[in-house]
Amino acid sequence: DNRGRMAWMMAWILLLPGLTHPAMGVRNHQMASMRSSEGDGLLSFMYGNMEEEDKKSISREYLLNDLNMARTHLALRQEIWGPVPDEIFQEYIAPYKVATESLCAWRSIFHSQFWPKVRDLSEAEAVKFLNKEAFAYLGVTYKREYPGHRPDQNPFESKDRQHASCTGLSIILVSACRSVGIPARLAMTPAWVYSTSPEECKKGLSQEDQNHSWVEVYLNGKWHYIGASEESDFDDTWFSAQAANAKRANGDDIKHSIYAVTFQKTGTSMVAPWNPDKTVNVIEVIDRYLA
Repeated sequence: DNRGRMAWMMAWILLLPGLTHPAMGVRNHQMASMRSSEGDGLLSFMYGNMEEEDKKSISREYLLNDLNMARTHLALRQEIWGPVPDEIFQEYIAPYKVATESLCAWRSIFHSQFWPKVRDLSEAEAVKFLNKEAFAYLGVTYKREYPGHRPDQNPFESKDRQHASCTGLSIILVSACRSVGIPARLAMTPAWVYSTSPEECKKGLSQEDQNHSWVEVYLNGKWHYIGASEESDFDDTWFSAQAANAKRANGDDIKHSIYAVTFQKTGTSMVAPWNPDKTVNVIEVIDRYLA
């Protein structure tokens, strides 16, 4: 529809320097003058941890605009759902992307679409709402392989293709949550320990030694997991039994553990299971999943 086409156009217009930002209503140089000392620290955090490729392709003005939007959205959520620790905001709301996807202006588009619909819900209810409505809005469903398939598509690439893998679906849900000030991150295992029967598997890959991605959200001071584009409760979904049999990383044997992707350089990085040409920074989060 026309709204969908406009959202797509906005996503690419926002990448061009010097244009008026539709969500903030001011020009890039005006936004730069608005940043606070907190913003300077956040900007330093971004530049200190972003990939060299991103440093070359993302303008300072674009990054300042995006960080100011993130702080504005944080202030809105704090009025309703309460504060978020600074380190959680910095790592799991403020970054301009989730993992290895290409850049797109998801924050302003998702916020304008979803904030009016979730602000009267509890934070947990908002996550459940987004886990349906974000995919309905984009017209995206799960599919393992399809023409033009790339596992780490950004939300608008998935919209264009109408499908996404478990990683692509997770990128959409994390982005939607972050756009309304809910901390979220992509969680994954490079390889399951054993296989799940087709009857038990609802979404994603389930064979032994296959990778899988999902989402963790930060609610009331704790992380909870949920499958992207799945109807399930927090911390209870079709892959819970597999996750409970994950194996803690031990030396070079790392593939059967469970990790969360971070923006910050943690000292631990690995080849992205969904893209052998990319690496991701990770922390091991296996403890909450073990049987």
